[in-house]
Amino acid sequence: MKQKKTIGGSIGLLIGVVIAILALVRGTWLVPLLIGTFAVWGLWLLVTQVFPRQTARKPQQAEPFNRQLAQTLLHHVNYRVSDCLKAGYPDARWEWMMRDPALFVAQGGTGRIRVTGIPDYEYADVTVDQGGKLTCLLVKMSPVEKPAPPNQQPVEPQQWYEAQGRQTLGTLVADLDSRGHNALTVQEDGSICISPKGDGTEVKQAVLANFPAKDLWPKLVEILKQEGLAATVQGDCIAVTW
Repeated sequence: MKQKKTIGGSIGLLIGVVIAILALVRGTWLVPLLIGTFAVWGLWLLVTQVFPRQTARKPQQAEPFNRQLAQTLLHHVNYRVSDCLKAGYPDARWEWMMRDPALFVAQGGTGRIRVTGIPDYEYADVTVDQGGKLTCLLVKMSPVEKPAPPNQQPVEPQQWYEAQGRQTLGTLVADLDSRGHNALTVQEDGSICISPKGDGTEVKQAVLANFPAKDLWPKLVEILKQEGLAATVQGDCIAVTW
């Protein structure tokens, strides 16, 4: 509406100028003045009305990938996958089989998970479409494990926990909890493992860099307890529950 008023006002002004020229100018200058008047008005119309509208129609660039938002969305999807599996198999537990599940959840598509507690099945394909619909399809396939190299470098437990342990453990515990797990073990080389089947078979989840030496574990256990985690030294590992 505002744009129509602006164009209407400019037309009124143009008519007034043309009438003034016709009334005051005679001879050879009449035609050039009229042509110049229409040219100036046309140029004004292009600059103020046409070009701004074309600029406004340009699509906005996609927003960059938000890691924190994607991690929150991942936890929500984790709970939905757990509900889907536990509806038919109450003892089901699972884990993602991709490097960056948060990115997968943000973009959608199909990703594979490893499941336990479901007879005759070891894997499932999770599909998240653009409309937010989630489906799980159980599949059978032999797993391929790629062991990570050990990482051992003794450091002072409190300094190590503040610099590296807090963020890694906090993120992993939240992720495991959303998938139905309530325990993990930290090996001497810093490997964080879970036992999905509860039979002692462990699956590596992550590796803590520069994990403190074994003689410092009692102090590290006390630090974990202060953070609200139940931790004990058990032979060659630290057992953590929540």
